[in-house]
Amino acid sequence: MQHNNNFLRNHLVLPLLLFVLLVGLLEISSLDLYIADLIYQVGGPGWTLKNSVLFSDILHTNAKALVKILAMLLFAVAIISQFITRMRPYRRAIWYLALVMPLSGLLVGIGKEITHVDCPWDLLRYGGEHPYLGLFEPHPGDFKYGKCFPAAHAGAGYTFLALYFFLAVLRPEWKRLGLMVGITLGVIFGVTQQIRGAHFISHDLWTAAICWFNSLGWYWLAFLRKKRTARDVPVPLNDPEWQNSGSSVVMITSEK
Repeated sequence: MQHNNNFLRNHLVLPLLLFVLLVGLLEISSLDLYIADLIYQVGGPGWTLKNSVLFSDILHTNAKALVKILAMLLFAVAIISQFITRMRPYRRAIWYLALVMPLSGLLVGIGKEITHVDCPWDLLRYGGEHPYLGLFEPHPGDFKYGKCFPAAHAGAGYTFLALYFFLAVLRPEWKRLGLMVGITLGVIFGVTQQIRGAHFISHDLWTAAICWFNSLGWYWLAFLRKKRTARDVPVPLNDPEWQNSGSSVVMITSEK
């Protein structure tokens, strides 16, 4: 019980408190607008790097296409694992990664459909046509709803946070590497869109939270709640810190 409490504290409670703290800070400090103002003024007023080769073509269009290709390849590997006996011990972890990553992206996409937040480049403050509205401000209804929150492109990077839990199952000593991959890609993709005028920093923060808590929730359902059976094969968890955090993970070798 104590181990489970430690796991929830480290992976749910503390990240949630940090998220609420940062969201509150951004709301009361207007840091969103301050950062966007600085970017908007770089090189002269306007989103001068919006259509640059680096940020528009390479880090946005091409990077998005690459992530989609990787997602399809991962799904193909998951399907192939069903037919290769030697991959049986890894099937659950592979399917976890193949399904959780696109699900995180789907949740971000749903968020864009049910909110009204505009991109910075659509705001009067930055040469657009719409007034600035905070996430929790009511929409007046006399202009088109924005579809820019959360940040989909940053989400393409933050979906890789699922690697942390994937590696916690298979190679616990590498799990922090998976975490860093997810954070690094999310930050790079997020900053790219901030520079182009597509998002505020708060959009990226919410996106990171969606991807993290979605990955955490499915990890808990897929591995921590699963009861051990006679055919369960323990995965060697040789990371003392992970063991102390309450993770008792097994790979399920029986397939129904």
